[in-house]
Amino acid sequence: MKNQVIEVLNKEHGKKVIEYWKSRGVDTEEYVGGCTQKGGNFFRFYGVINGKFDNYEETFVTKHNAEVIELPEEKVYPRVMLVSANKVEWRKRVVLMEKNGKYLAWNNATTFEEAEKAMNLAAWKFAKDIEEPKEFTITLSDINSKMDDIKKLFGAEENDKIVIKVD
Repeated sequence: MKNQVIEVLNKEHGKKVIEYWKSRGVDTEEYVGGCTQKGGNFFRFYGVINGKFDNYEETFVTKHNAEVIELPEEKVYPRVMLVSANKVEWRKRVVLMEKNGKYLAWNNATTFEEAEKAMNLAAWKFAKDIEEPKEFTITLSDINSKMDDIKKLFGAEENDKIVIKVD
């Protein structure tokens, strides 16, 4: 997970920020989001820096080039998420709700179409949103500038001819 934090504005916002990080699969320990901008707290930036969740001071956030993100708008249920019993094996499921610290999902339904036919529910201890795939644009000049690295990657010799096909 990349270095990201959210500035907590007030205590209600702080609760939502903690829930957001939990929904992303982050262990937030016993944090409640109580250090806030409104309260004048310096350690009001909650998130993950160098793989560790904590509340951080703005100078620490800047020093570690952490991205300050906005709390995403609350998403409604049902929605497709990744669920897990142990944070090791994740499964895609249609989640109906979060209740009593568990996530209720249609058993084996990975799409809304499958959920229409599903009858059984399963409770999962953990859930996180599915990250949208990123789009990268690579030009031929980008590839050409990295030709030596490409040759090394594929074990080609200096005089070998490299042919790049576009599917």
